Amino acid sequence: MNRKFQQMLKNEFEKFVLRQKNRFPSDEILRADLHCHDFNSDVPDELLGRLLNVPETWLPSERLIEKLRKNNCSVFTVTNHNNARSCYALQDKGLDVLVAAEFSCRAPDFEVGIHVLAYGFTPEQEIRLEKLRKNLYSFLEYARRHHIPTIWAHPLYHYSSKQTPPAAFFNKMLLVFERFEVINGQRDTWQNLLVKAWLESVSEEDIDRYAKEFGIDPLQYCSDAYRKSFSGGSDSHMGIFAGMTGTYLHIPNLQERLRTELRSQLALEAIRKGRMAPFGTFQNAEKMTIAFLDYACQITLNYADPGLLRMLLHRGTSQEKLASFVVSNLFSELQQHRVTTSFIRIFHDSLMGKKPSRLKQITVKRAYQPIFDEALRIATINQENGKDLIAGYYRSIVEINQQLYSILSRRLEKKLTKIREKEDLANRSPAAWMNQLELPVSIRAYTADGEKGKTSIDMAAFLDGLSFPFFGAALILAAHFISAQTMFNIRPLLKDFSKRLKRFEHPERILWLTDTWHGDNEAAVFLREMHAEIKRRDLPADIVVCSSHVRPEPHLIVMPPVKEFALPFGGGGYTCSVPDFIALHNLFLSGGYDRIICSTEGVMGFAGLYLKHAYSVEASFCMHADRLTFARDRLNLEGHNLNRFRRILRFFYLSFDRATAFSSDTYNTKIAGEMMRSGKEACLVDNRQEMFERITGFAGTQQKGEKTE
Repeated sequence: MNRKFQQMLKNEFEKFVLRQKNRFPSDEILRADLHCHDFNSDVPDELLGRLLNVPETWLPSERLIEKLRKNNCSVFTVTNHNNARSCYALQDKGLDVLVAAEFSCRAPDFEVGIHVLAYGFTPEQEIRLEKLRKNLYSFLEYARRHHIPTIWAHPLYHYSSKQTPPAAFFNKMLLVFERFEVINGQRDTWQNLLVKAWLESVSEEDIDRYAKEFGIDPLQYCSDAYRKSFSGGSDSHMGIFAGMTGTYLHIPNLQERLRTELRSQLALEAIRKGRMAPFGTFQNAEKMTIAFLDYACQITLNYADPGLLRMLLHRGTSQEKLASFVVSNLFSELQQHRVTTSFIRIFHDSLMGKKPSRLKQITVKRAYQPIFDEALRIATINQENGKDLIAGYYRSIVEINQQLYSILSRRLEKKLTKIREKEDLANRSPAAWMNQLELPVSIRAYTADGEKGKTSIDMAAFLDGLSFPFFGAALILAAHFISAQTMFNIRPLLKDFSKRLKRFEHPERILWLTDTWHGDNEAAVFLREMHAEIKRRDLPADIVVCSSHVRPEPHLIVMPPVKEFALPFGGGGYTCSVPDFIALHNLFLSGGYDRIICSTEGVMGFAGLYLKHAYSVEASFCMHADRLTFARDRLNLEGHNLNRFRRILRFFYLSFDRATAFSSDTYNTKIAGEMMRSGKEACLVDNRQEMFERITGFAGTQQKGEKTE
């Protein structure tokens, strides 16, 4: 696997942080987290949060300040979204706090929304800033006139824009901002380093050229448009990592001035004059995953039904409202399970450093003891507050996930064994199985007095005992997914920036997922041939298979299954191997992959779609077999059942960005045509070698390790 890219980022980041740390005398600096939130960040920018009517956090101000103190911050501020209520409340309680907020602003000429941090304003000025934020330029002009310093938060992140902002947008932002957040604790190191490299590449000649291009006086928005200052902030909403990323603020003669002046005023002076140096630690997905997992716990503990009518009438597309409806029901269902909610409360408290009571430790069920022990370990790690805090948290979360998988697997196997004995599932025809996939349209069918289902399986009894391990594992996976999606949803922009800067360019590397390896069927033979070609030429691609009996080789990664079970089809059996999705999730990032290829309609095919949406990468499908013909000839599906199977296949294939199929396969050629009509890429080939070259981009005449564009 190619881990060099991540190591290169880490080395570059650590050198940058060390240079920043040595810029100012250690006895003349204040340490501040210039970007953190508490419970008054109650209206999220993300539409899903507004549809669900949940705040971005329930964190009390006092707990945030406590965490900032614990992480050695010497001056405090709270930058909630579009309000400074917490700052004023803390000041009323006698705490010296720098008034601040993170405003959601809009650049009307580009129709792009960004976040702007502002400091040192009065309540009257806040009202004016709130009104002006719909027009970024009016907002910044007012702030400049009233000596309110502003910082562009996480500059490569944008919202309320359907497309990637053009280069002209970023060029103009260089003119109107003089302070930039280059280390954001909720963004990965790649993104932070790209911001740093971009700003460092800007010359005075560039500023003059942009000023002429946009017709802007460089002094209209900045006191010194040629001098760009860097800041850092944790962007912490949950409080777990508040103060671990931030800014050193340089104040000459600090000790003497502290005798007569407030720390908040000295900090404001340093921000105005740009005497700032960011600090923080290297990070990828772990920190964001932990934060989102805690947020999911908070939602579960505090969630209230937002109301269906409110959801339907709210702004948003039908797809967004459907997603919010599903998520709302999932959280409502979570709240109905006492064991699950009890553990979620323990886990959340542990992340905050609060150990479970002695009674809880004594009464915990034996099966859950290993999970409970890991929660205790998390609380201990928090209290010790060592340098390996994030790594320690994450190790415990991975261990909890594996324990949940183990419990779920054992219980599921017992229940399936009972069902097999009672239902004689092995002798059911494929058509009978297909019938189970249909759901009635009538609402009455789902009520107690409605129609009886088509199966005699007691679903309530089946789910009993599975809820806690299933929901627990699902929450952990969801946190990983949202973490990666949040950091990499602007991947096209990051790739564009790295190419323009010729710095930190992500490697091009393929992860090929399959369920099939052994056997003499067409799919297995094709994949073994492709692996031999990849291995012979040492191409930047790896094939991944989930199996308990395949041995790993160069360019062949074997993931041990967390569960294997047989799917009966007409008396036969097909072994389905379920991978550890967390391990697969982390493999994609650590391996430096940037594309997905799938050649299976099984579990690994759905894993490919998961990775596609989590990491915002292109996913291609290799259709090397006509599955509709297989269903008709081998499974004896016909009529409505064959149509059901065809629609499921069609939905699955069209979920990918690209597809390659053999021109001799009738159904696959139709799917390829549909993909092209929907604006996606598809091509038909005549043989295996041509399919390999088309779907990977590796030409047959290349030398070792080279790749065609």
